[in-house]
Amino acid sequence: MPAGDTTIVRPHPLLLDALTAAGFDCTDAQFTSLRSGTDSLPFAVTTRDGDELVVKVRRAGSRSRYATAAWASARMQKAGIPAARIIWHSIDACVETRCPGRPIEAEPPQPADLDAAARAGEVLRRLHAVEVSSFGQLDGHGIGQHSTVQGWFLALPSRSTPSLDGLDLLGLLRRTRFILEAGVNRLPTTAPKLLHGDWVGRHIFTDDRHITGVVDLESVRGGDPLAELAGWSLREPAPMTEALLAGYFDGPFPADSLLPLVLFRLRIAVSLLHFHASCDDQDMVRLRVAQIQADLDDLDHGQLTAVPRITPDPCSTERRRP
Repeated sequence: MPAGDTTIVRPHPLLLDALTAAGFDCTDAQFTSLRSGTDSLPFAVTTRDGDELVVKVRRAGSRSRYATAAWASARMQKAGIPAARIIWHSIDACVETRCPGRPIEAEPPQPADLDAAARAGEVLRRLHAVEVSSFGQLDGHGIGQHSTVQGWFLALPSRSTPSLDGLDLLGLLRRTRFILEAGVNRLPTTAPKLLHGDWVGRHIFTDDRHITGVVDLESVRGGDPLAELAGWSLREPAPMTEALLAGYFDGPFPADSLLPLVLFRLRIAVSLLHFHASCDDQDMVRLRVAQIQADLDDLDHGQLTAVPRITPDPCSTERRRP
């Protein structure tokens, strides 16, 4: 769930229908729009009885993944993870509990945010202890599209190469694809674990003492935990990644995991680059290009690092973007 209350809105009938179907009295319910996601329009809701909820409605043309979120929520709660509880869902809407606290997304990060990131690393380790049966995005029964990590890793859809002034994106993406195909057999062959799929600070809530909520569960997948760490590191400032890794591992980052981590970073950065290009967000495309180039150079020189050399500016708004 994207965080950030904005405007009190007059409820659409679909919102009222969803609340009623979930068993709540929608009389005098107050709806506040939240920052929109890629697939959903979320609203904070306070009912006349004092229930604090979130209602999401599916964007036109987007794929419904609320059944997946409901499945993931149940699995996470069973594992002791404070995930938002899905109370009711349909193809077009979802009603879930509203997590207390605030998201971890101060700009720049404050000491309390770094402490929360370390605690988020501990929660993430618990999440990654949950095994699933397959790799890739999971359906409403927890089944993914791929039986092997290699099949999942190389399942990059064919897309037209975006253009950006002064950059040879075609050459860069071809080189990256070659590296990914050459390195796929260096990935660990462990059983797939449950991944959040969009583990960033804005999806993790804290009361400055504990992690109080994990939200936006529609993107869960089965995969290698290193992919989750890689995704966080591309989208959070370096100090936040250092804090998360300190909470996740009992000691230093394992040296034998550095190469797989960098390979996952490259794969995710390519996917993010195409997403930003589809939104015509050239600043973010340039960030992903710089991150890809840095990791390719580090691979060439054998100087791999757990924290990327290039991360979002802690004072920018990039952490609020997908």
